[in-house]
Formats: sequence, structure tokens, C-alpha cells
Amino acid sequence: MATLLTFIFWVLVLAVLGSLLLNGYMILLVLRYPKPQMGNEVHTIRTDDDWNIQLFRRKTSEAPGEPVLLVHALTANHLNFETPAGLSLVDVLSAEGYDCWSLDLRCCESAAAPEGRGIGDISFDDYLFKDLPAAIAYIREATGHGKVHWVGHSMGGMLLYAYNVAFGSEYLASGISLGAPAGFKNVFYKPPSLLFRLTAIAPNLTRTILKSFTPFARSLRPAFIGFPVNWDNVHPGVDARALFNMVEAVPPLVAAEIDGWLSTGDWKVNRGQLDVSANVSKIDVPLLVVCGKQDPLTPEPKIRQFFDALPGRDKKLVFLSKKNGFVADYGHADLAFGVESTKEVYGPVLEWIQEHYVKGIRRSRKSVTAAAPTGAATARKAEKKAPARKAAATKKTVSRQAPSKTEADAQRKSVAKKTAAPKKKARSRKKSAS
Repeated sequence: MATLLTFIFWVLVLAVLGSLLLNGYMILLVLRYPKPQMGNEVHTIRTDDDWNIQLFRRKTSEAPGEPVLLVHALTANHLNFETPAGLSLVDVLSAEGYDCWSLDLRCCESAAAPEGRGIGDISFDDYLFKDLPAAIAYIREATGHGKVHWVGHSMGGMLLYAYNVAFGSEYLASGISLGAPAGFKNVFYKPPSLLFRLTAIAPNLTRTILKSFTPFARSLRPAFIGFPVNWDNVHPGVDARALFNMVEAVPPLVAAEIDGWLSTGDWKVNRGQLDVSANVSKIDVPLLVVCGKQDPLTPEPKIRQFFDALPGRDKKLVFLSKKNGFVADYGHADLAFGVESTKEVYGPVLEWIQEHYVKGIRRSRKSVTAAAPTGAATARKAEKKAPARKAAATKKTVSRQAPSKTEADAQRKSVAKKTAAPKKKARSRKKSAS
């Protein structure tokens, strides 16, 4: 008995010492890697269930162009699209005059939960039916534009698909998904079970552990913790400071949902009542799909099957591989900040947005069938125009209720109606680049 008590005592002592060392180390990292402020405006909006979430706005003039909503990946925040500094997707789009709104979902540290709630309560449905309707309504009212362009990386692209299935495309001018799974049948990727278990028990501790590795990420290349990325293709500007401040916690319910989708192959939202992957025919937004050859979440046969099932012809698929003429076989995370993403990813994104005006006007364009990269000239022009990153004073808005609470309610009430029968609108032109 005495031996057991001694063992427990030393275990507790080591746990306390370990906790103190980890906290001290994290304090040093916070001091060494201060959070960069990228947007020139920070808008705090309140969802209809009283969460406060933030939109980081970047515009280049007092009369900015059309709004672009950027939705981050699972373990990331708005820095997903602000990295590398000076050469990011937001830099390219804002240099062309677009009004960029990078969203932090309620899982991010910037969000504020109502009393009695926290990260343990957050589900995928909360992102889809609470955060995104509030964000889109806020942007529409703030800019005066009836529609937004949507760019989503990984989970951000999944939310685009689910939103279009649930609510339709009334408020969407165009959609771009980067490395977004279109369902989980025949997707043979399994993140480490230990990581998911730790997330389910202590999501904030998991985030702390992941952040603690970021100073060594480029040397350790941590594929072992379920981070699907081609490290040879990560831009040198993606440094420890960017990675440290980009990592966010994964809510336990969201982790469990994704684990279930990967296990069963079913992707259902709205408390299991709406099967997104079975309703692909309802995704009618003009859609650009960008995927990487080495991305285990978007295997080429699965993505081509998804793409072919999309209705209409206003769609385009870009598969980034050396075989298709690109500089690398892209992975998952490096789609957003690869060595040549400015040319090979941001270029096609910019062109797609330019060709789909918010007011519904379309430019005539030739069908793209070549496998070689597109958009290089446009991206180079944008890169030259993009100014060097400067520290900007942040304009904060007063936290207030999203202006479209009733509009969001109306959207949610129409989910059943929207999913009852697919829209059959013919779109002009089918664009597919392998």
C-alpha cells in the first residue's frame, strides 16, 4: 500500500512539474511569436445563439470591389488565407480590388461563447446553421452586395457544399473549394486515434501540444500527428510564427463527427437528417474544385466522380500534380500556401471570381481542357501589385447582433424545402482541367 501511495505521489509531482514546464514554454512562445494582425478591420458579429465570432476584413480602398468570404480549415483560423505574409491569397485578391472577409468560426480563440457554453458544445451544424448564415448576412449588409464569393479550404470547402445543399445558392456568386472532401466513401484516410481521443478529452490541451511543435514543424515534418501536407511544397514564408498562431483547437463533437464520417462513409448534417454526399445534384453554385495529387482526403477517382455528378456546366476541376504540369504533387495543407501557390492556386481562384460577377454578368470564355497550369499571368500581375505587408491599425467594430437574424431563421426553415427536390438550372459551359 505504501509503495502504491509513493508511486501516485511521484506521478502527481511529475505531472505538476510537466504542466509548469509546458506553461512556461508556451509563455515564451507567445512572447516570441506575437499574433500578426492582417486585416485592416475586425468585425465582431453575434449569432442567433449568442456566440460572438469575428470577421477579418481586408480592403484596399474606401470603395472596395465585390466581397469574398474565406472559410478556414479544421485546425486553422483566418491566417489560413493570410499566409505567407505579403504573398497570400488575401494579398492577391485584395490587390485586385476585392473586399476580403476572412472568418474565424466559433472554435477559434477569437470567439466568445455565451455564459454556460464552450468548445465542448460546438458541432459541425453550429458552423453550418449558425455561424455562416450570420456571417454572410453581415457581409451583404455591410457591403451592399447581394451575393458573396466563397473560398473554402478543407472543412471550409465542405461547409460550402453543405451550405449550398441546405440553403441553395441565392447568396453565392461563385464557390471555390481547396482540398475539400466531397464525402467519405472510398476515402482511406485515418488520423491517429490517439490524437482524436486526446481531442475528445482535452481539446485545449491538444491545441497547446500542437502549438508547442510548431517551432520544429519544418524540420520534424509532423506527418505522424495526422497533418497531411507535402512539406517539400510548403512556401518558405510559412514560418514558425505563422504556424503557431494559425493552429486552433478541434471541438470534441466535431472530431467525433468527422471520425464517424470517415468510419461509415456517410456525411450527414442537420442532426443526421440531411445527407450531403447523396445530394450532390443540388450543388448549383458556379464551382471551382482544386485538389492535390498527394491529398489522402481527396483521392482523384472520388473527386472526379463528385465533379461529374455536379449539375450544370459552370464548373471546373484543377488537379495539381507533376504529371499535369505543376511544380509538385500537392498535398492537403500546402494547397493554401505552396511554393508556387501564388501562380498555380491563387491564379485560377482569381480568374474564377473575375468570371463570375456578383450581379450575374458573365464574361465569355473558352473551354479549358489542357492539363497545364492556368492563371499564371494573372497571378504574376497580382503578385507585383501586392504591396509589402505593413502593420496596419486595426479598426474594431462594436459587437452586435448579426443584421440578418430573421433572414438566417428563414434560411434554416427552408432547409427541408430546399432539399426536397434538386434544382435543374442549366449552367453555361463546362470547364475541366485535369
